[in-house]
Amino acid sequence: MFRRQHMIRGALTIVSLAGALSCTSDHGVIMTPVVNPLFRSYVAIGNSITAGFQSDGINDSTQQRSYALLLARQMNTRFAYPSLVNPGCRPPIANFLTQARVGTGSTSTTCLLRNPASVTEILNNVAVPGAGSGDADTPVGPAGSTLTTLFLGGKTQVAKALDARPTFATVWIGNNDVLQPAITGIPGSATPLTTFVTNYAKMINDLVAGAPGIKGVLIGVGQTANIPILFSAAALSNPAFVAGLNAAVAPKTIVVDVTTCTPTSTARIGFPIIAAIRAFPAAGGHPPTIACAKTATPPIGDIFVLDAAEQIQVSDLVNSYNAYIRAKADSIGFAYYDPNSLLNTLTATGQIPAVPNIGSATAPYGPYFSLDGVHPNTAAHILIANDLITVINAKFATNLQKLPTT
Repeated sequence: MFRRQHMIRGALTIVSLAGALSCTSDHGVIMTPVVNPLFRSYVAIGNSITAGFQSDGINDSTQQRSYALLLARQMNTRFAYPSLVNPGCRPPIANFLTQARVGTGSTSTTCLLRNPASVTEILNNVAVPGAGSGDADTPVGPAGSTLTTLFLGGKTQVAKALDARPTFATVWIGNNDVLQPAITGIPGSATPLTTFVTNYAKMINDLVAGAPGIKGVLIGVGQTANIPILFSAAALSNPAFVAGLNAAVAPKTIVVDVTTCTPTSTARIGFPIIAAIRAFPAAGGHPPTIACAKTATPPIGDIFVLDAAEQIQVSDLVNSYNAYIRAKADSIGFAYYDPNSLLNTLTATGQIPAVPNIGSATAPYGPYFSLDGVHPNTAAHILIANDLITVINAKFATNLQKLPTT
C-alpha cells in the first residue's frame, strides 16, 4: 500500500506548501475527505506538464508539484500518481551551468523506475511526458517511452483514467503536437488540424462514454513562441550574450550572420541549437554559424530558426487547435481554460524573458520556467492551478479556494 499523507482542509499556507513540495518521498497518494461530490474522483489526462516534469526530468518530488495535484488538494479529493523513486527517470537538471542532475552520478539516461508500492493502485494522474493528441487514447503512447509503460502498464491514458470511475477531469493534450516543430524551426512537421481534431475527438468521446455525467476542464495549447526556450534573435547583436554562448560551445566559436541577426530581427532561435553546435560535425549537429533568416546553405538560418512567417504559421495552427478544443468543451458541458492568457501576462511583464540569462545556474529562464526553458516550475504550477480554480468555480458554481502565491 501507499504511504498516506493527510492534508488539512482549506487553503495551504506558504510554509506548509513549501514543506510538502520540498520533501523527497515515495508518497503516491494524497488522501483528503471529499466535500463536493463533483470531485469524488478527479483524474488528470495530459503530457509532461501535468505529469510533473520539470528541468528536463521527473521524480517523486516534481510529481508532487504538478498543478493537478495542487488542484486535487483544493478539491479535498484523493489523488494517486505513479510515484517515481528519486532521483527519478530521468533525474531533473539541478544546475543550468554545469547541467548536473539531481542525484550523485545521475545522467540523462538514469531511470530508477516506479516506487513498488505505487504500481497496482488506481491512478488519478495518468499523464505521460511526451504524449500528443494521438497518444492519450492509444495503448502504445509516446513511441519508445519508458514512462508510458511505467505509468500505464499497457493501458491508454483514457482507459487508466476510467479505472478511477471519474466524476471530474482535466485534459491538457496538444502541446507536443507543435512544440518540437516550433523549437526546431520546422513548423510544417506539426500535427495537421484535421488529424488533431480526429485524435482529440476520439480521446474525449471515449472518456465521456466511459464515465457518463463526467464534468471537467479542457485546457488549450500554449503558443510555443511565448516560452523561453525560443529566444529573441535580436539578442545575437549583444556581444556579451554571444560570448556566453561561445563559452557554452567551447572550443568552437559561433559565427553570427550580422546581415540577418540585426537588433530589429523578429526571428526566434531555438536554444537547443547550442547543443547541436557542440555536437557538430556528428549526426544531428549544426555548423557553428547562426543566421536569423533562411540562407543558401541550410540548415544555417533554417533549422532552430523560427522566422516571422513561421511564427504566424505556428500561431495560426495553435489558434485552430484551441478553437476546436473550446468548441468541444462547450459541446460536452466542460469548462475551457486558455493558458495563453497567463503566458501573455508573464511575457508582457517581462517575467518570461525574451533572452535567457545564460549566466544563471538556477533561473536562466526567469521566475516561472524550470531549467529546460519548456516546463513551468513550481511557482507557475500554482498560478495554473489558481487559474483553473477560477474557471471551475465560474462554470460549476463551486467555491474552491485558491493557493497562496506569495
